[in-house]
Amino acid sequence: MLTIFETAEKGLARQEGVPALNDQVVWLDLNDPTAEETRWVEETLNVDVPTRAEQAEIEVSSRLYKQNGTDVMTATVMYQVFQPQPAVTTITFMLAEDRLITLRYANPRAFEICLERARYESAPPRSGIVVLVLLLEAIIDRTADAIERIQGDVDGLSHTIFEIRGRAVTKQRRLDELLRSVGQQGDLAWRAGDSVHSMGRLMTFFTYTANERKVDKSLKTRIRTAARDVASLSDHVNFLTDKIVFLLDAVLGMITIEQNNITKIFSVAAVIFLPPTMIASIYGMNFEHMPELYWFFGYPFALCLMVLCALASYIYWKRKGWL
Repeated sequence: MLTIFETAEKGLARQEGVPALNDQVVWLDLNDPTAEETRWVEETLNVDVPTRAEQAEIEVSSRLYKQNGTDVMTATVMYQVFQPQPAVTTITFMLAEDRLITLRYANPRAFEICLERARYESAPPRSGIVVLVLLLEAIIDRTADAIERIQGDVDGLSHTIFEIRGRAVTKQRRLDELLRSVGQQGDLAWRAGDSVHSMGRLMTFFTYTANERKVDKSLKTRIRTAARDVASLSDHVNFLTDKIVFLLDAVLGMITIEQNNITKIFSVAAVIFLPPTMIASIYGMNFEHMPELYWFFGYPFALCLMVLCALASYIYWKRKGWL
């Protein structure tokens, strides 16, 4: 779908009817476009819109470049940040003269936020670079919301891990669940980190582009502020990643301790019942000359001897601190 936005008295207004390029057009949004819509944009603005396969390339030279006077910037953006499983998508931003072209195959909430914020600007956006600044600010804010959500979940996991109580079976089951939760948070942190690092590279390129285009001082200040926000988010994601790794090690350590305790119980039980087993084996031999074979108290004597040996082993290992 191709949506064209024009400068209006308050913010941006969608162009109605047949697509047409005029002096008021500042933003052309290609959302999962058809081949005809892509061709119309390319022919009208003399640009080369990247294909979906070209968008997926990870080389910096394939994501940030200039072509025929058009600045092309592609970034990985996190969206659906308040859903159980936030997703990432690739979005391309193209500055063709004074117009912005966006190419996307998802519907991040940041695009709606950008339109809402445009209404409250001191002056209506009259160039594509102003719209791009608004859009990037909205994307950065949404990414920050996602990171804050991950941080809250990780803090909750941290309290749960180190305050876990209950019987051994219940504790083991909860540790398994916590291990899965830590893995999920690690995956979300990785997605957020991928988005932040991609945005960081884009902001560096955008800063140079703004300097080349000689934008006004106030707009440069906003771009620098957005770049600093991305840098701070990158540091925060690295901190979260380190904390998730720490929690993962802690859960794995606790699972190992529980397994060692179970193995210890079986080992101690085997040691305790070893003397009674030896006595039962001795008196279970089928030799003709056994002094206690015809003794009236032989059977209870053997049982008592086995119980006493088991109790003696238990008391010994208890004093040693093994139990």
